[in-house]
Amino acid sequence: MSAPPPARGLLRIALVVYLPMLACAAFLQPPSLLRVSDAVLLAGGLAAAALGGLGAVAGSRWVARRTGWGRRLHAEFHALLGGLDSPQILLLSLLSAGGEEVLFRGVLQPRLGLWVATLLFAGLHFPLRRTLVPWTGFAFALGLALGALTLWSASLWPAILLHFLVNYFNLHDLAAPLAPLPGASSAP
Repeated sequence: MSAPPPARGLLRIALVVYLPMLACAAFLQPPSLLRVSDAVLLAGGLAAAALGGLGAVAGSRWVARRTGWGRRLHAEFHALLGGLDSPQILLLSLLSAGGEEVLFRGVLQPRLGLWVATLLFAGLHFPLRRTLVPWTGFAFALGLALGALTLWSASLWPAILLHFLVNYFNLHDLAAPLAPLPGASSAP
């Protein structure tokens, strides 16, 4: 397994990807979904986002610790992203949640519909390594949930919160390799 990449390089890549994504979204259509039109609906959406985000994180952790493909996925992401510290994780989580939600749910979904925006979102998460393919499926399922939450709440804020929580807690979880399964041999 190779060492994690330098965090600075990863954050530069994130800035190069997510800041133009936000600028493009602002140019195409400043998302009206960032305005709050119904405080009660927004509060419900934020509560659903918090529960959904923490549920998705718990599900991710369960899969990583209980399934072979989940363990392989965790190991791959640990090798790619395991070198980040807490401030870097916070910045990356804010950039990715904000940039992706403003573009996919704020600009593309109103124009192209839930399914097309979700397919494009999943396509952004298409892996270069075969072991990361389940990540694309997770991104598709999460994209549908984020899109439905945006439609239901009439706001991007719940989707941004849910996306942030998933990224933030999963990136923290990736900081350390998984412990071996009880009774598992350490021999190759």
